[in-house]
Amino acid sequence: MRLTSPRFNWNARLQMAANNSPALRKGSGGLCIRHIQQALIDSGHPLPKSTAKYSTPDGMFGGETKQAVIDFQKEQKKTHSYFSVDGVVGGQTMGAFDSQLRTPVTLPPLPSGGGWTNADANLTQSIINVLNHPGLAKVDFNAMGVKVSWGSYLMVRNALQTGDITAEKSNLGSGIQGVYLTSAVNDPVTGDVAFDANTFVMPFTLAATNERKAIVVHEATHAYCDIMMVGTHGSPFTRNQSETVAHIAQAAMHRLLAGGAQTDSLTSDPAQGLNPIYLAADVLAEKVLKGQNLPVTEIGALHTEVSRANHGMSFNNNTNFDGI
Repeated sequence: MRLTSPRFNWNARLQMAANNSPALRKGSGGLCIRHIQQALIDSGHPLPKSTAKYSTPDGMFGGETKQAVIDFQKEQKKTHSYFSVDGVVGGQTMGAFDSQLRTPVTLPPLPSGGGWTNADANLTQSIINVLNHPGLAKVDFNAMGVKVSWGSYLMVRNALQTGDITAEKSNLGSGIQGVYLTSAVNDPVTGDVAFDANTFVMPFTLAATNERKAIVVHEATHAYCDIMMVGTHGSPFTRNQSETVAHIAQAAMHRLLAGGAQTDSLTSDPAQGLNPIYLAADVLAEKVLKGQNLPVTEIGALHTEVSRANHGMSFNNNTNFDGI
């Protein structure tokens, strides 16, 4: 679809969204999002949080903007039953904006350094940067019926770049360093969606340390299993099996970067500095980086430690990828 409104047709990124190549969604940022936000405001959907700092749209596609998009889409659906309500600005939503808003709008510039990215967008880019690491070409192994390779991480990276997988910075519970959500999580009090499906949730925005980069690879391994729908064909794929595979990849990435097993400040024995899972995973990681096959007995030993710890996110037991 070709945009014709002078409000939108000059912006290449909005034209890309109109063609779903790709659509704009939560985590996106920049001038294109400022114009989406202004379009929402002019359509009767105020954005008090997104305009509070600069008295003009901030260019950050966060939760408030997503909810306003949903509200706008619900209005369209009243007269067009086929209209999708998903909080994503693609061809249908851009088409509605394009036909309804014909007057050009010039937005005032934001102060230097403001409005181009937000925490979620920074986290997304940080994850992409980790998944671009050339050393991941050495993370190539078979375990628990899963084949992991560099292509696995490129697949996840591409999904982040197109917006089929998103990322969100959020403070997590004690001892949880990150999580990949296969399905949406609702707030236990309000029932509202707290986190969307197919989302990396991390307590940081920049994977600057070896430990954080290893955690990113761990969660990206879960995402890959989800994309490939591991466990949906044949025998079930349990949380502990997924954790086992992810810990091998995490340990391999950490050994690539730091030359040894990952330390754990939360271990029950601080003097040791390593927990049994990291130690068992590092034994396998050494073999991965040497291109050796992984002994079933050693994979089983790691699986036993993972099962004993049983510290994974309880709402993430099954693979169920519905985003790509």
